[in-house]
Amino acid sequence: MSAPSRPDVTAIITAHAEGPLVGLSLRSMLDAVDHARAAGATVELLAVLDNPDAATREAFAEAAGHGFRLVETSYADQGRVRNEAVGEATGEHVAFLDGDDLWSENWLTDALAVCRTDPGRVIAHPELDWIFDGSSMLAFFPDQLDPAFEPASLRVANAWDALCVAPIEAYRDHPFSRRAIADGYAFEDWHWNMETLASGYVHRLVPETVHFKRRRAGSQFTQARANRSLPRATDLLSYAWWAEHEGTNRIDG
Repeated sequence: MSAPSRPDVTAIITAHAEGPLVGLSLRSMLDAVDHARAAGATVELLAVLDNPDAATREAFAEAAGHGFRLVETSYADQGRVRNEAVGEATGEHVAFLDGDDLWSENWLTDALAVCRTDPGRVIAHPELDWIFDGSSMLAFFPDQLDPAFEPASLRVANAWDALCVAPIEAYRDHPFSRRAIADGYAFEDWHWNMETLASGYVHRLVPETVHFKRRRAGSQFTQARANRSLPRATDLLSYAWWAEHEGTNRIDG
């Protein structure tokens, strides 16, 4: 008897104290899942609640009826929560959504199509983030294979958001680093982008996709910015490493 096939993607929502707002994110995820399934993709649904408050736990009361598997943790560290989620996932790819953010309906469908242009090596990112609530702005991202993209720019600024679609092995081989804002370390997504790029993964854009990201006062991101935190050390920050790899946008790890 042959082993059961893996889902094409595990769609993971992480939440802690979003309360009723998480219902909008759940609806957004389910719409994107329906779109992907209509296009023939198989999707596993996973919700990871980290130290959830009562309102957030209540918002997930009917999630199992929509096919979600629920896991609870108590890390108070988004990177560790995502690592736990990857350990629970069974899909060929993983797609993360934070509990107060939204996907465009075509996100999973089109991101999987981009990932399949170079199976096992592509990490797919939305064309832009629409940031709202605590601030209002559009953030546009680069495609690693664009001749104008300079990989060394990651030494000074993050190029991509954490809410991407990536092969599950990218997360297993490069787990998120622990956040330690009091010690000056954060931005585990920036660190992960540098680690995966340096190992040979290729960060590509998915045209005509958008993530809607809520920016609230008191978030871990705003705390890290206020503390002037930095990502942890990685080869990409080394001048010696760049002396060996300068001059190419794709790096074979």
